[in-house]
Parts: sequence; C-alpha cells; structure tokens
Amino acid sequence: MIVPACSNKAPYDWKNREIAWTYGPTKGGATLEHLKGTGTKGPGPIAVGWKCRLSDGSKLEVKPYQLSKEHALFGKTKMTIGLFDKSGKKLESFRSEVITADNATSSFELQEAVAKSLWDVVIWYVKA
Repeated sequence: MIVPACSNKAPYDWKNREIAWTYGPTKGGATLEHLKGTGTKGPGPIAVGWKCRLSDGSKLEVKPYQLSKEHALFGKTKMTIGLFDKSGKKLESFRSEVITADNATSSFELQEAVAKSLWDVVIWYVKA
C-alpha cells in the first residue's frame, strides 16, 4: 500500500526570505577588479558564493559563503550591489564597505516598496 505524503509548505513571507543573486557580466566591459573578484581571472574568487537574505521587510544582508582566507583584492575592492524586480527593472543599488577577510558582510536598509518588489541581486566588484 502506498500512502501519499503531504507536506505543509510554509506560506510565502515577503518580509523574511532568501534572495537570489548572480554576478554582473564577466565579458565585454567588465573591470579587472570584477574579473579577479569572481575568479574569472586569477587564482580564485573572493567567495564561493553569497547569501542574500531579506529580514523584517527592511534589511538586506549580503554575506559571503566560503570566503577566501586570502585574496589579492582584500582591502582594495568594494561591491556594487544592484537590486532588481522580477521584470529585470533596477530598483536600487548600494556600495559595500571595503572587503577584507574580516569584513565581507554588508547590510542595507530598504524601503518597503523596494523590499516587496525585490526579486534578485546582482553583484559587481569595483575598485575601492
């Protein structure tokens, strides 16, 4: 006898959710900082990935996943973080502090309209 399993999926909570992320283009006009930061050029990326989380409908935290212990760009680069809605329209952008091995997590306060519409994050590495 087969008994179907039902799962109770938690209701969607726009105020507290993970946000998808990607890097900006690494071809064409990409800067050397961006290419080195993503690992497209050089020994490896600043971080294997990023965790982007919206909390309380107003705070976006961008936190590294497996941050490098050492990287040539530590202390020399920042991130430009673009926020986009589902249609690809840019909602807002922020610039992080200088990235170091000890300081790579960034937090930003968002307006409710931006937080509700936020679909994904695009990250570019830029010169500090």
